[in-house]
Amino acid sequence: MTPATTEAVQVLARRLADYAVLAHDPAVPAATVGYWEMSRASYAAIDGEVRMLLAENLDGRRVHTALIATPHEPAHHRSLTEHLAALLHRQPAQQARLAALTDAADRELWLDHHLGDRHSGGATPLGIEDVRALARPRAEQPAADGRQVHIVIPFRDRTGGGRARNLLACLIALRDQDHEAGSIQVTVVETDKLPHWRELIEPLADSYVFATHHGRFNKSWAVNVGVVTQGSGSTYTCVLDADILVDRSFVHRNVQRFLDDGHTAHVCCDQSLSLDGPSTAEAIARRCSAGDPAVPLNVLRGVLLREPPGGALWTRTDAYHEVAGFDERFEGWGGEDEDIVRRLRRSGAFRRYSDDPLLHMDHPRPPMRNSAQQGFNAHVQAGSWNGSEGYGDLRKYTVASLHSTTADT
Repeated sequence: MTPATTEAVQVLARRLADYAVLAHDPAVPAATVGYWEMSRASYAAIDGEVRMLLAENLDGRRVHTALIATPHEPAHHRSLTEHLAALLHRQPAQQARLAALTDAADRELWLDHHLGDRHSGGATPLGIEDVRALARPRAEQPAADGRQVHIVIPFRDRTGGGRARNLLACLIALRDQDHEAGSIQVTVVETDKLPHWRELIEPLADSYVFATHHGRFNKSWAVNVGVVTQGSGSTYTCVLDADILVDRSFVHRNVQRFLDDGHTAHVCCDQSLSLDGPSTAEAIARRCSAGDPAVPLNVLRGVLLREPPGGALWTRTDAYHEVAGFDERFEGWGGEDEDIVRRLRRSGAFRRYSDDPLLHMDHPRPPMRNSAQQGFNAHVQAGSWNGSEGYGDLRKYTVASLHSTTADT
């Protein structure tokens, strides 16, 4: 066989090993259950083909069993790839058939597996205090020239500090930006019964807002609170998830897109990578400790989301207010990002860019369904929010509680 054919076989074998991971790794449905449900049939079908290919290969079956038992182990993925490549070299008809099946399945996937060639899986876990120790003094901010960027990060951590650690890494990366065309203001809005993480957050954020709310996390309301209470005078607003680790040029690149293209809002990526635990530690160490401007994808492993609705949403601040911000009827996981994107598309020029490295750090996953296995926000009519009763009211839930108490008495 020619070297090109050998390379093609290796690529196919690797994709087949990816499907074994996708079919069995619990991190795949945990990334986002809706995307998983749209892709799971393809995972099962291709993994079934892998099992049939290995039916008479005892060593290959053992490696496949080891991989699906520990899908995060890169050595097992690479070993299965080598076994499959050897089989495919000897079976050109199977090679052609599986290549066609895999190509067709790839076009239907919303969640994919990423394993960098240099990923080892051996990074030392990092806790809150480890990350807190990496914070450096903020670089001096340039004088504002009318292009101020307001970054709003909604936040809650009731799961033992994994989200708080990620937020600290996110804030450290935001303090290390090369944007020189205007000031950057970072606002964190914590919403909970009590301000549990205030002492950790305040030294690293420009503004910290605590918004009292005892119920399910309402990201939409938290973002609106941050924009309304802290965003006066900003030209651009970025809604950033607390688990995103940005590169050094994140702000500069996305502001420049507005200046170059003249649109009103955009999502800055067409893929985001939900990192596993070791890759999260590796990324934080490189970006926040070593001070690397970006983290290379070839050292990372995780679940790749295609066309994520959020993670890092950028909008002109006036366009954000024109659509009355996020729909505050969304509570609990799911739907709010798709909703505001729909309304921003309807009201102005919306873009999606394809070349941003959006890294999502590992953390305990929230429930994605209610007790009846339905989406928390299935009752909300998408795109119908107009904010006619106001939005971003800091006292929304405390006032509602007072009214409820009065009614009960």
